[in-house]
Amino acid sequence: MIKKMRKKEWDEEPELIFQDLLTKFPESLHSTIRPITIEAAEKRCINRQSSIVNLSDLILGIFDVVPEAFKSKVVEELGALGVDVERYINIKKYRDRVNISWERFAKGFRPGVIHFAMYLTDKCNMKCIHCATDCKPRDELSVEQWCQIIENLETSLKKQGRHGTYIWFGGEPTLRNDIEEIMKYCYENDYNHAIITNGVKFTDHFAKMCKKYEMSHVFVSFDSANPEKNDEIRGFPNSLSYAQRAIQNCHKYGLFVCASMTVMRQNFHEIEEMKVLAEEWGAVPFFRPVVKQKGSRAEEYWADIGLTIEQYKQLYEFKYTRAINAIQNGNAGNIPVFEIYEMTPFMEIPHNDQELAAIDWGVGCQACKAMMGIEVDGTIYPTGYPTATTLGNALKDDFSDVLNSQLYKDIRDRKRNGKCGKCPHIKLCGGGCRVLTEALTGDILGSFPYCWYENDDE
Repeated sequence: MIKKMRKKEWDEEPELIFQDLLTKFPESLHSTIRPITIEAAEKRCINRQSSIVNLSDLILGIFDVVPEAFKSKVVEELGALGVDVERYINIKKYRDRVNISWERFAKGFRPGVIHFAMYLTDKCNMKCIHCATDCKPRDELSVEQWCQIIENLETSLKKQGRHGTYIWFGGEPTLRNDIEEIMKYCYENDYNHAIITNGVKFTDHFAKMCKKYEMSHVFVSFDSANPEKNDEIRGFPNSLSYAQRAIQNCHKYGLFVCASMTVMRQNFHEIEEMKVLAEEWGAVPFFRPVVKQKGSRAEEYWADIGLTIEQYKQLYEFKYTRAINAIQNGNAGNIPVFEIYEMTPFMEIPHNDQELAAIDWGVGCQACKAMMGIEVDGTIYPTGYPTATTLGNALKDDFSDVLNSQLYKDIRDRKRNGKCGKCPHIKLCGGGCRVLTEALTGDILGSFPYCWYENDDE
């Protein structure tokens, strides 16, 4: 019966505990208890960006829905089944405090959402040396075709109790003249949507349009706190000024705004400076390491821009350490959780439940877990960046079939080859960036070449 009602896979332990717990209550109550408990446990699972319900999901889910009158009996029965109830009560407190932090962010950027990089156009007015595409203009899909794709994705996700956030990518998405029609479609259907822009065309009028269609959030890109250096990296004059103006326009219309900064050799030494600048402008700083993709401009400049293993390590430590320090200082409800999204350092193991609760919602590689991509022709990527590995075409294939495919599940569940597959840290780090791994090894499930941790499989 449990299997028929659930939308997620369950580990054996929570399933057995749940079955044993049900026997402690009158059978007449089972038809009421069973569905609400399954729903609550799977909601907790979704909030961890996981596909498999574990024991903590079950226990926390139970305490989310159990009536006060039954709480003492549930605690007693769980204890009799060998569950450390006090521990899970504390974990619930930690996670609920961290959830307060999520409430500060737009609805399109919360646990349980899959973010889709929607490559609306190849056109761009900049020539960034770290661009992950080849930026050679191709034919664009029509508004109707993009709406068809969005409906395909959203309908399939709803079957799993999830939703999408559709992030307008490019090229530079503001160069697409009919983007307003696509935004309007999302607004009218109450679908989450967002945009990433270099700011040049993100005018007062465009920001007002984003507000009109209730855009979830805006990413504004820059890569240096130095104006001349930012121009050099982005191949466009006054690029930093345009980014600042775009952020100001977001504030004018009450749009949640993030500063998206690509970390590479050229700007690695100014991470702190870029963070300070972003915060001074009122944007949430978001750093991600440069990636390499076959045929991209980043590949052309890789010898000059690619990070070293030591730089990777320092970047992840920079993000993780600051977040964990905030947690340990009792600020779990106020930490900038967005900053550690995708960025938990590979070999950092949380020291206690409090630390784990703060990052358990979804860290490490998010390919097929919380991030995917739709190419300008509808091709489905398992990551937010273009990869040689594809999962079908969103115009032609039912996305439900993609979600049920073995390749999708292997990437989502972090099945990895080589040393990453045997590493004790795989659940947190996810085996490193799948885009870069595929570009360097030819295997999207391969071990991450930039990993600095050595295990017994070396």
